[in-house]
Amino acid sequence: YFIVDDAYIATSWKQGNIDEFIEASKAGFEKGSRFMYILHRIIGSQVDMSPDLTRAVCKMKITITCRFTFDDIEMDNDADCRFFFFLEKRGQRWGVVFYTLLFDKDKFTPVNPERIYSIPEDEVKQYPSGYKYLAWAENKISQPPKMNLNAHGPERNILYGRMKTWLEGGQIRPDLTGEDDSHWKP
Repeated sequence: YFIVDDAYIATSWKQGNIDEFIEASKAGFEKGSRFMYILHRIIGSQVDMSPDLTRAVCKMKITITCRFTFDDIEMDNDADCRFFFFLEKRGQRWGVVFYTLLFDKDKFTPVNPERIYSIPEDEVKQYPSGYKYLAWAENKISQPPKMNLNAHGPERNILYGRMKTWLEGGQIRPDLTGEDDSHWKP
């Protein structure tokens, strides 16, 4: 359950409030194979609670598989990442106020081992190490990737600091190293 009036989502391919995210998802899936087929596999989760039991952060280890098609060659991108759900209890109901993720590593695998799409290394190396192939592919399908979700950059420490601030009752901004939406307030 997302708190619809102010929930904020920050993924590699879309940032904005929950309504914008849902509309972008619908539009993307209407494109069919020109977008990406996405599957999430949960590996494990943990929830940290505030002392007064009104806020929480749920951390999940996830592998995301996205199928892309380039020049009629199907490729699967597997990205190991961590999801972070910032939750708040309002009234008697819990809801997600902010969601983001960090990418640990990714790879591409051809669906048919006989058909390989060559990915230029000089193009890939401009993207963050934790999701360089996914970011490259998103850019290739005209979906510019968010560039600051790398588990190996300053984003990790910033996000863990924001989790602490959130659980202590403080206010947070949605973006990790910049400002996605200056008007957003939880």
